[in-house]
Amino acid sequence: MENQKKCIHCEKRVREDKEQEEASMAVLLAMVPLLVLSFFGQVGLL
Repeated sequence: MENQKKCIHCEKRVREDKEQEEASMAVLLAMVPLLVLSFFGQVGLL
């Protein structure tokens, strides 16, 4: 196989996508305790 170089735009897009994914995961993880506590509160376990 040939060793192909990626274009600058493709590398930039991959880097931006990875940063966006990390930010989304951080928001999701930050919301988990709130969701768990409100669920248990509604069910009456707290």
